[in-house]
Amino acid sequence: MIVIGAGQAGLACSHELTRHRIEHVVLERGRIAESWRSKRWDSFTLVTPNWMTQLPGWKYLGDEPEGFMPRIELIELLETYAKSFDSPIREGVEVLEITKDESGFVLKTSNGIQYCNYVVIATATYQKPRIPSIASNFPTDINQIHASDYRNSNALPLGATMVVGSGQSGCQIAEEVMKSGRKVYLATGLAGRLPRRYRGKDGIAWQNILGYLDRTPEMLQSPAMRFRGDPHLTGQDGGRTLSLHRFLEQGMTLVGRLKEIRGRELLFSDDLTENISFADKYEVKFCAEVDAYIDRNKLMVPLPDLLNSDLGGSSQVSTPVHIGKINLDESQIRTVIWATGFDFDFNWVKMQCLDSQGYPLQKRGVTNVPGLYFLGLNWLYKRKSGILFGITEDAEYIGQHIAENIQIVPDGASS
Repeated sequence: MIVIGAGQAGLACSHELTRHRIEHVVLERGRIAESWRSKRWDSFTLVTPNWMTQLPGWKYLGDEPEGFMPRIELIELLETYAKSFDSPIREGVEVLEITKDESGFVLKTSNGIQYCNYVVIATATYQKPRIPSIASNFPTDINQIHASDYRNSNALPLGATMVVGSGQSGCQIAEEVMKSGRKVYLATGLAGRLPRRYRGKDGIAWQNILGYLDRTPEMLQSPAMRFRGDPHLTGQDGGRTLSLHRFLEQGMTLVGRLKEIRGRELLFSDDLTENISFADKYEVKFCAEVDAYIDRNKLMVPLPDLLNSDLGGSSQVSTPVHIGKINLDESQIRTVIWATGFDFDFNWVKMQCLDSQGYPLQKRGVTNVPGLYFLGLNWLYKRKSGILFGITEDAEYIGQHIAENIQIVPDGASS
């Protein structure tokens, strides 16, 4: 059988298949952990604490369980993990198309045609950077890059930088560029803010305790909520809350949604106050839920400390003045970083297993096409499915499902 992708999902699957003694090969178009290598900026760290970094057969046992793993360490971890069970990985092989005929699956790859009876697609949810069509209206002398292509502020042209998108990545990049001494403009949208620490625990640890990470897609108000951006947060400097309020205090210029480009002028919606308020309310609601849980369970934890906490939130600052228009020359903006997320792309899967939007139809990773599985998708089974903390549960389930069904393959084949 074939596993597509050698990120954490593909490696977790390979571990489980190895444990069940199922012969397989992992095809990776780049290198092990390629997305962590080439689609993250240099100083990137995980936003989940180290103790939440888990894989089948492996848990963090280091000296900093509440720390946040840098990108390089995570890459090294995944490489070491793959070697620990001799994962059969073939790097530099891209799968271009998958079809199925009477004899099984047919994979058209950059290294020729391959055949198998079972396939696990472990390429995660997001494969294609999303850049709005409005980007084509920028003057040609303005440097434009997607967040996935940002590496560090030194690689940017001299001048001010505009970051479009105030989700988790957008805020992290905007802060880093600002700290380098550059003038930064941040075009905001609706995104929440999560406290890094609250009442003695990490904010994501509270999310786990409250059951946030075990929610299933059926519990969401709409399927589209599976693709919402993550709330403001960072693992930099030991982990901190990111706050639009603090950005303003530190000199960053915040504006509303970028709505139009006219020559060398950028026009923005009058929604900055709404966007800041949304982040505030998100954090307030979350903290209230934590407080209620603590009260119900009579937990002995620290009281809220608004003066010395890491909330980063609703400090009393004046409402920012709406800036409806910015001139590229007067502002000296030379770079635009699109922190506008990613789109999924499964058009290369030529089978009746995608919905009308082209997204995989599956239940706990099992599709209606016998022998075809998905792993590592956002909300594949639970909220935590797309992160390191949740991959073990999903990989174990799929490994067991394959092990129980592989016996029915004709002639005892298990490829």
